[in-house]
Amino acid sequence: MEKWLGPDSKFYKWGTLLADLIILTVLWLICSLPIITMGASTTALYYVTTRQLSNREGYVSRDFFRSFGKNFLQATLVEIILGIITVALVFNIITIDRSTAFGTFMFPVQFIILYEVTIITIYIYPILSRFELKTIQLFKTAFFMANRHLLTTITCLVLFVAAIAIVLRYYILIFVCAGFYAILTSLMFMFLFRKYIPDMDMDTFEDMR
Repeated sequence: MEKWLGPDSKFYKWGTLLADLIILTVLWLICSLPIITMGASTTALYYVTTRQLSNREGYVSRDFFRSFGKNFLQATLVEIILGIITVALVFNIITIDRSTAFGTFMFPVQFIILYEVTIITIYIYPILSRFELKTIQLFKTAFFMANRHLLTTITCLVLFVAAIAIVLRYYILIFVCAGFYAILTSLMFMFLFRKYIPDMDMDTFEDMR
């Protein structure tokens, strides 16, 4: 029985991971409710999942709120900037007059910009959760990585759409989807991050956070 249920068993480890992802998702949902705090909440979500993939010991809720508080101001600023740009782009796409030459040209341009904003959004919070960067540099890094690593970018987009579709089909899964999406995409992000900082999981790096 100890082989199957002991702390070193796969059943125990997978059960613990599932419980952590549920707790994480609930924390993310609660802290995202004011909407304006969703950026800080998402950053905290990725801080915990990337730590888990680095085999860092810690408490899910403590690590979540540690990152939430530390990155709150910058993450909120990033969210506001991305939100304003996204709303402006969607408004332009809906209202643009395509009967004119200018409108015909600008219509696809708006979609291209919206795509760039979307993929920057996918990368920017995981990057913020692991790196100390000024806001301008944060945007530049997210833009660079999102366009350089297109396979990862497309995979993250597909997983994001799939997660939304699953939640819309099975509402109860809203309590696990965010955590599962974060852990799956964190696997890819950590692989990319280690290309730029091979020793990023050393204690010296963790001391910077």
